[in-house]
Amino acid sequence: MALTQRDQLMVAACIGAAGLVFVYWNYMWTPKGVELDTLNTRVEALTEQNEAARRDIARGTAAKLKEEADEFGRMLTVMRRLVPVANEVPTLLDDISTAARAIGLDLGEVTPLGVIPGEVFDTHRYRMSVTGPYHRVAQFLDNVGSLTRIIAPMNVSMAPSNRQNLRPRAGEQMLDMSFEVQTYVARTAPAPTPAPQGQ
Repeated sequence: MALTQRDQLMVAACIGAAGLVFVYWNYMWTPKGVELDTLNTRVEALTEQNEAARRDIARGTAAKLKEEADEFGRMLTVMRRLVPVANEVPTLLDDISTAARAIGLDLGEVTPLGVIPGEVFDTHRYRMSVTGPYHRVAQFLDNVGSLTRIIAPMNVSMAPSNRQNLRPRAGEQMLDMSFEVQTYVARTAPAPTPAPQGQ
């Protein structure tokens, strides 16, 4: 059976199309598929590495947060030693009086100047006076500043004493000193009000 010219053209077109598919498959599709497989493998490996890094960071962050919490705990312990609570203020005033008596001075009148409320701490202020030789007065201020709790002497005024009953030693000048002390009292949350009964 003889093929017509039209049939020959159809066979040639089919062979040409098959050749093009073969060329496309070998030179375009297969290399791109291999490249895509390689890229896919690389993406999976990078994703796995990122997840491992995230897990490591999460573990490191937890350890870091624990270290910071421990540090804040130590700081809070120090603050609790330095900052008194309200019921300790009379004891602090007694400590100041003891600091004066320890070096031979008598603490004069103690006048409360009120409380300045704050968000975290309330500031308690007192005016005081003491009379004595210059060096003992300076030592007294140093003793007050060295107390365990935070007590800050401020607004200090000194003048030569006019009191006649004092007998200074040779080379000593008696001083009348008035000053304020301020301490910070940790503010505590108010007690919750009880709910009315029957509700």
